Amino acid sequence: LAMIAASELGSENPEKAADDVLCRLSENREMLAEYYNITISDTGTIDSLPMVVRDYSPDYDKLPLFLYNAANTVNWEDEQQFFKTFTNVLVTLYVLEPPLSDDPQNTKDDYRLVVEHRILPSMKGSSFWAPGSILVENALVQLVDLPDLYRIFERC
Repeated sequence: LAMIAASELGSENPEKAADDVLCRLSENREMLAEYYNITISDTGTIDSLPMVVRDYSPDYDKLPLFLYNAANTVNWEDEQQFFKTFTNVLVTLYVLEPPLSDDPQNTKDDYRLVVEHRILPSMKGSSFWAPGSILVENALVQLVDLPDLYRIFERC
């Protein structure tokens, strides 16, 4: 998989790049297993990936790029930087991208069903905590809160 990513990214020597990826991830497999539940066997195969959202699997077409980026863009030396950079790489694997406009209708319906029945229910309740920077950047706007609704509708 790493060789596929290396060749797609235009590496001059995809075999060496794949060996580097295998070496880097094998060296750090205990840390990946402990913190992210990513288990890598002694032979270099991926045995498990974390379940970020129940009943949702990532797009496995992104797995080669994930492995390549995990080995080459993650700061493995500094613990705080490791968590930040590896989480960013992991997000690129799990992000759900909308289908292109020329995709067939059933792909759009599958996307809508995944968002409606997998992603949004996982965000309800206390399991989703948006960072404060989302509110500051106006990416998310609070329309109303429950106490305000009670005050408005108790008059009715």
